[in-house]
Amino acid sequence: MKTLIFHSLETLSAKKLALELGGEVELRKNHYRIHTKNDFDIESYRLSSDVDLNIFDNNFDYQNIKLMVSDMDSTLITVETIDEVAKEVGLKDEISLITEEAMQGQLDFTESFKKRLSILKGTNNSIFESVYKNKVELSTGAEELINYFKSNQIKTAVVSGGLKFFAEKLQSQLGIENCRANDIEIINQSMTGNIIGNVIDAKEKAKYIGELCDQYKLKENQVIAIGDGANDIEMMKIAGLSVAYHAKPILKQYCNIHINFGSLRSLIDFFEES
Repeated sequence: MKTLIFHSLETLSAKKLALELGGEVELRKNHYRIHTKNDFDIESYRLSSDVDLNIFDNNFDYQNIKLMVSDMDSTLITVETIDEVAKEVGLKDEISLITEEAMQGQLDFTESFKKRLSILKGTNNSIFESVYKNKVELSTGAEELINYFKSNQIKTAVVSGGLKFFAEKLQSQLGIENCRANDIEIINQSMTGNIIGNVIDAKEKAKYIGELCDQYKLKENQVIAIGDGANDIEMMKIAGLSVAYHAKPILKQYCNIHINFGSLRSLIDFFEES
């Protein structure tokens, strides 16, 4: 028996899809599940649907997930924070182009980050606070998802190829237990263009998951990883559950869960037992 999660309460659409699949519909709290004995190509159904569709793997123990590790920019929050910093000093177009190329996997992330820092050299870090206060918005469902995981004893972490200042502010706002992001050099309140330590690229993100698993005595298949771009690929390869959230095409091929239309709250559908 195969189970498809229909991440919506649109009854008619769910029943229509179930009929196409030769399956039965089961109503859950915030979604429908369709159970069928027939084989189907989920990608073709995703392409023709305006509702998120995902396979519920009946052989995977979702209740054994004990750690969530999420990207920050365009994942837990709606913006790319370094782009917003650039906007404040009139450099957004130049910086945003580099950011997009890096997230699409068209540009090495480490080199792209160093290039962006170089362009922002001399920027006063006093604008960071106003950018966070006025430009950063939580993605829909982010707070609900974090609270759900915490209430179910699932550890949480944010790992970002962005700036440590913003990741730590988000960590504090949402009560996330762990955080890692790029630490940059500031002298006399100005960005020097230098980074302290390693750039948090795709390999460093995967490495961080390993460190957290050691810390909490977990296995990698007990991790759910959430991201949106090429810099998240390596952590998706090792996580038990890998989530592409409103993601670039390059990332989706490495993820077993796709959220293209809905909110982060949709992920709770995998864990609610009834």
